[in-house]
Amino acid sequence: MPEVHHQLLRRPSIIDQHLAALLLTVSIEVEAGSELLTDEIVQRLAGLLTSSRAEQAAEIIAEMAKAEENRIVLIQQQVIPPLVSMVKVATPSQLRQACRAIGNMCFESQSGRDIVLAEGGISALINRLEELRPSEPSTKSQNEVHYMLCGSFHTICMDHEEVQKEAMRLNALPVLMDYLKHSTDGGVLRFVLNIINTFLDHGEEVAEKAIALNLVCVTSDILKSRKDDDTVKEAALDVLGNFNLLEKPLIQMQLYQSGILNHIVEIINTSLDETDNFAIERIASEILVLVVSHDGIAQLVFEDRELDLTKEAMSWMKGYQEHLKGTGALVIGNLATSDLRSSLLVEEPGLVDNLVNVLNCDYSSDEMLIKVKHAALSALRNLSICESAKPKIVPHLETLLQYVTCDKPMLVFKSVGCVRSLTRGNAQVAQTIASNIELVQGLVELVDKYKYHNGIQGEVPRLLCTLIVEGNHPPALLLKMIECKVIPLILHLTTTKEFPQLQVEGWLTIQKVIHTLGDKGECVLRDDILKFCEGSLDDQTNPNVRILALNIIRLVSIGITKDHDLYDIADHLDRISLSTTDLPAKQLATEIKQSHPFN
Repeated sequence: MPEVHHQLLRRPSIIDQHLAALLLTVSIEVEAGSELLTDEIVQRLAGLLTSSRAEQAAEIIAEMAKAEENRIVLIQQQVIPPLVSMVKVATPSQLRQACRAIGNMCFESQSGRDIVLAEGGISALINRLEELRPSEPSTKSQNEVHYMLCGSFHTICMDHEEVQKEAMRLNALPVLMDYLKHSTDGGVLRFVLNIINTFLDHGEEVAEKAIALNLVCVTSDILKSRKDDDTVKEAALDVLGNFNLLEKPLIQMQLYQSGILNHIVEIINTSLDETDNFAIERIASEILVLVVSHDGIAQLVFEDRELDLTKEAMSWMKGYQEHLKGTGALVIGNLATSDLRSSLLVEEPGLVDNLVNVLNCDYSSDEMLIKVKHAALSALRNLSICESAKPKIVPHLETLLQYVTCDKPMLVFKSVGCVRSLTRGNAQVAQTIASNIELVQGLVELVDKYKYHNGIQGEVPRLLCTLIVEGNHPPALLLKMIECKVIPLILHLTTTKEFPQLQVEGWLTIQKVIHTLGDKGECVLRDDILKFCEGSLDDQTNPNVRILALNIIRLVSIGITKDHDLYDIADHLDRISLSTTDLPAKQLATEIKQSHPFN
């Protein structure tokens, strides 16, 4: 068989008929092409790419390259360079076949893409894209050429960072935007959206260029007009959900103002019973959640009765789709970032119960369990900051406490934060939790158990502080808490100078312990307290923190002699008492020196 083809390819008088027969052969059975791929046949086909028969030769190569083993041979035989040369000068019909051949050879082939890049193929493709780009709605014949041109470019760009960088260097983005604006072909739109999405992954500068070219509005319009085309819809959502775009408040506001949220909610709801559309629903959900994370948009969404996102979120939480339960909870959590909205949200019948039910559900995997329950705990935490919302959540305290000592650190972190917010301003809750000494001991042990989880390292000491400050605990109970070694964790908060609020919480708690325990408190604390006070007296310390530390020194310094002053407290007092900038600290330091001169 190969020998017959060799002979026929050498006879110009019948070469056209033979090319047609060869095309028919490989079209019927692609794998049969491997029998024909001798070096001589490949070289003759490559030679024809610069002849009047270039289109037929490129079409045969494109068919042969559908099979992986054929691709390898064609690439090794250097068929790509003449195809790249052909792209530069081809007529539209020739261009279709040349791009198709290049695209097929580069499919899942890094070596093929490398050759295209090295031969200047990216520049050639972009030049032809620019030359043929539409300026008004494209025609059917244009779409056929655009489809192959954009499809080839898409195949070469995917998973090849250097190709993407070269395309961006050659300013491909404005050219591609014209295809988004004017192409009427779904395949072309999908290819172009996917290419642009890979560009966006290259960071801030590319995202800014895309924004300047009105990418967000153009893509939003495509999403609205192509809602029945799942492939285009998914590609458009991928672009809008690209984090380098969506993290920008300006883009979040543009998306809201474009009216796209209504369409996204519709996409989510129409995907509920379509298992094939899970990816689309997931991307749409992520976009919705991130847009509503903008506080200004959260307020606009909350007031938008037509959209009524609260109702939608509650419906999703009640539904059977696990992922959407989490989406509903995240939406509520983002809406609950202001006291006003939280106070109105908790008046929605069943909202808190729905969040608790999401917590109590079983899930198909640990990953899904953590994701969804984390979302529910986040929402409950945000709601519990609001004073008027606390009474609605307190009845579920036992459920929340179950997660405080569970074996999932992300859930521990969120539940501790939720309980802390719920405890603030509520002496009864503080008393209930503090009375459970086993639980207090468990909280202390969490810090050691999750020593590499910064969130838990911060939240647990803050909860312990809140329990002490908010509760009216008898001295005996407070001493039991101290026996659980809560004081070292609280004192550690006073060292976090990058977060003065945490320092304040720590010192206020120490002050409450001293006031509650009197002489016993001084005895319990004195051995450690002065070295932490010393750390809060330097000039870089927040003034409010310094005042609290000085006040602690005043409370515990009776009876301390110069020999006991191991932390240079006297020196600090001398320095502060001479200060001309911090008058309250100066007055307090002077008072301490006069009353307790460390002698």
